[in-house]
Amino acid sequence: MLAAMKRLLPVVALGGCFMASPVVRFGAGKSSKEAQQDRAAELTPPVLVADHEWQGEIRTEKVRVWADDDYRAQNVHWERTFAEQLAYANQVLAALVGIQLVPEYHAWQHHAPGSTLDEDLAELARQDPGEGVLTVIGLTSSLGLVSATFDQLGVASMPGNHLMIRGYADVEERAAFERMFKKLSAEQRESLYTARRRHKTAAVLLHELGHNLGAPHAIDLDTIMYPVYSDRSSAFDARSRDLMLGRLGRKPAMPEATPAVARHPVLAITVDTAGQLILGGRVLDDASLDGLLQLSFTDDHDTEVVVKPSKGAPHAAVIKVFDHAKAAGLQRMSISAGDGS
Repeated sequence: MLAAMKRLLPVVALGGCFMASPVVRFGAGKSSKEAQQDRAAELTPPVLVADHEWQGEIRTEKVRVWADDDYRAQNVHWERTFAEQLAYANQVLAALVGIQLVPEYHAWQHHAPGSTLDEDLAELARQDPGEGVLTVIGLTSSLGLVSATFDQLGVASMPGNHLMIRGYADVEERAAFERMFKKLSAEQRESLYTARRRHKTAAVLLHELGHNLGAPHAIDLDTIMYPVYSDRSSAFDARSRDLMLGRLGRKPAMPEATPAVARHPVLAITVDTAGQLILGGRVLDDASLDGLLQLSFTDDHDTEVVVKPSKGAPHAAVIKVFDHAKAAGLQRMSISAGDGS
């Protein structure tokens, strides 16, 4: 990942973004319906919040939103769709840094099948230099983020005032819930779907806006600026908030850490008793593992890979993680106590 462009990963990863299918385990002694209800509760994301409430004036900031041909084709009422996403993000931004984003919508006559988000971002900057607004937001088509191993959800200039984000993979997500939660009512499945869509789309927007406002990827798990999207994330880390406030001119940015205490990202991967590799509650296959490690190396060559084997986890699976990490160019690796060990 270029220094000027920070991507969201899915597990989903948020800046290049990854997603793997949720792990489903059924509890002993429970009916299928009860087990599915428990799993649905586990998959319901937390509410996005601001850990430090802004006490000053709430300032409005203009943004220009350009929806390309593919996004408009996938979202007939695209302005309303994005407005819902923005409304949730604004709740966080008002409490976090004291701003509210006010959108101006435009149809973007742009259709480039096969283009990368980096290429789309460059084209967006040519379309709209960003004068008079906090940021320019480009919207493009969604990908199969449930069935695919890795997909990029968004990309942004850092710092800067341009960002691109993809739409939500409605069809794939709904199909996955239909398969996983056949015992639940349609209303229960819809409630889970809505909560996950609302969380993911707002988190993607907030993550990329964080890059625009000078916040790099964070090493704190389950925070909005962590490079891997997690459905457990609920807030920005303190350092990212301070950097964003500084960029907005609301208070000085936090001083850089001294070299003696400089920190590097930590990528913690759990190995379960079946030898499955799990990150953020989701199973990684070999392709997703390699993509995650390569993106981590690009983001920071000194990323540390920490393997957490569960009690009874096969040694070969642990060694496999280390072998793949070395192949990606990463050198800092360690083993930590896993669950039940």
